[in-house]
Amino acid sequence: MYSLPLGDSLRNRALTTLPGIGRSRAERLQRLGITTLEDLLLHLPRSYQDRSRFSPLTEALRKGEGLVLVRVLKHEYFPFRRERVLKIIVHDETSAAALVCFGRNFLADLAPPGAEVRLWGNFALRRGEIQSSSFEIEPHHHDRPLAGIIPVYPLTEGISQTVLRRALAGALTQTLPELGEDLPDRVRQRARGMTCAAALQAVHRPRTLEEARQGQDRLIFGELFLFQKELALETLARRRARQVRRGTPERTLTEPVLEGLPYRLTPDQARVLEEIRQDLRRPWPMARLLQGDVGCGKTLVALLAACAALEQGRQVALMVPTELLARQHEKTARALLAPAGITVRLVLGGLAKAEKEALTEDLARGEVDLAVGTHALLSETCTFSSLGLVIIDEQHRFGVRQRELLARRGDHPDLLMMSATPIPRSLALTAFGDMEISTIHHLPPGRSPVVTHLARIGNEERVYRFLRRQLDAGHQAYLVYPAIGEGEGEPGTLRNATAMEARLARELAPHRVGLVHSRLSEEERTTRMEHFASGELAALVATSVVEVGVDVPNATVMVIEQAERFGLASLHQLRGRVGRGPARSYCILVYQEPLTEEARQRLKVLYTSTDGFVIAEEDLRIRGPGDLPGESPGLHQSGFLAFRLADIRRDMAIMTRARQAVREELEKLQELEEKLPPAGETRHKKETP
Repeated sequence: MYSLPLGDSLRNRALTTLPGIGRSRAERLQRLGITTLEDLLLHLPRSYQDRSRFSPLTEALRKGEGLVLVRVLKHEYFPFRRERVLKIIVHDETSAAALVCFGRNFLADLAPPGAEVRLWGNFALRRGEIQSSSFEIEPHHHDRPLAGIIPVYPLTEGISQTVLRRALAGALTQTLPELGEDLPDRVRQRARGMTCAAALQAVHRPRTLEEARQGQDRLIFGELFLFQKELALETLARRRARQVRRGTPERTLTEPVLEGLPYRLTPDQARVLEEIRQDLRRPWPMARLLQGDVGCGKTLVALLAACAALEQGRQVALMVPTELLARQHEKTARALLAPAGITVRLVLGGLAKAEKEALTEDLARGEVDLAVGTHALLSETCTFSSLGLVIIDEQHRFGVRQRELLARRGDHPDLLMMSATPIPRSLALTAFGDMEISTIHHLPPGRSPVVTHLARIGNEERVYRFLRRQLDAGHQAYLVYPAIGEGEGEPGTLRNATAMEARLARELAPHRVGLVHSRLSEEERTTRMEHFASGELAALVATSVVEVGVDVPNATVMVIEQAERFGLASLHQLRGRVGRGPARSYCILVYQEPLTEEARQRLKVLYTSTDGFVIAEEDLRIRGPGDLPGESPGLHQSGFLAFRLADIRRDMAIMTRARQAVREELEKLQELEEKLPPAGETRHKKETP
């Protein structure tokens, strides 16, 4: 977390040393996350009021707020909830306005008819007149200067703007003379040349709105620079400390696999594979994130990467979140890698004791090339002879600690993480700043986009009729619900999968309907999914448990009921379960009114776009960063996204500048190290006389 360059005694000084802050107010400030002087200094304004000049009333109305110089025309009163409320009518040369004084009838004495007053307010057109009910008013004196640019801070109950501004003035007086610098001189020039002290002064006591903006940008740049520098130093340390033992290729595996494919790699797949192969030739461990939309061919690229690692005489582990997905990947790997004679084994927690013992011995002796499994790969009994590459599919389903545990199974193995939920560039630079990122942008040729429809609850009969036609034609369908059974959420608000399975079994008869959800055992869930994959079940009623790891090319319809209850990333992933075969596929989003504005935006985005990267950016815009889509607690455990000042939606340009500045600084550091002689040697040998 970003810290100001202050001594500890100043940074942690109690708030009660500030003017106007006693014990009671200090306790209230804690609700804003403010417990020290540093917290207060980094409590940035949410906006500014420009009180440096008067605006005409008509301009203040157009902007929504402003400082105006007006004359009081008259007082009026109107009844409201058994009270008489004062309305002060004011005017200037451009218009008139009504100041509605709820609970402030005392203002009649402060602004009598005929008086000239200064007025700061929020203005709107209501009932045919300009009105303001949120305003500050004071008599106008020609010799009294205007207030200038006034910061407006986030508040809590019992703390006013006046109290906070006075406390901040005291904090600046105490700290600015002793404030150090958080950036190297060269880097500071990228941040408009402002010192840290000048930036704080500009933020809390700006002379102009532009100066306030520059001050905020400078502080945010400092936070992002230090964050990116920490990530970059971790990467450098990893590269220096961990030298990977890369053997000379013992056998050629990649080419036979490529030759056995019934199609050619797409340009994106070929490019990403080459990026990974270059990493595997370097003397330090690979750390790469492979991302791409559902169905873009990430698994194929990962298995080809496994071939490249196996060529160096090392083993590969592929970890996935569910047993069903593990079986699916193991089946795919066996078929794909058979031409190269690669040994593929499945590692699951529920294996019989004898089978598990035999597998453990084979792994330890190096007789297994590729181990595909679930969390069972993390078991202490699962040891490898020479684990060289760790591949983690659906990386957001695993916490940081789980990833590290698997990585420790080998001698600094390479790491390839895969994500089918495209991550916006701003988040990727933040959360995976110490990793290289490879992206497959395009789907293989022949994949038709899924057709998306919206339907209101109440029109389900039309949906079910369409569904029956698809099932009669020999296709299959998913029907997804937000709850498993009764009693979830507020009574009567959520449709649940358990009740709907019974109803749909009648609606879709004679077609067989199955049910799957997270409360079933892993074994039962896998069995039912396999029945669906084999075609024994025509329709699968489920919760979002089917979001990951189900590949049924014959499924052509995805119905999501109460779709407004799901996040955008989940909706996109669920839609990706269909459209995996040659037949035209459909996703029907059934929603319940009334919709919140955010839910309306989510459904609109999904209806208008099938591009996962566009959807990810829109999700970030609508929802904010929070966790990465579907991210496990592991991300928060690492402190990612916990910025004090920066907002990665707003500050992407600053993030990019900071990242570039870090790279240039580290390049200069490396150049200096290369010029310096090794310890114990002199730079130049003495010339012999």
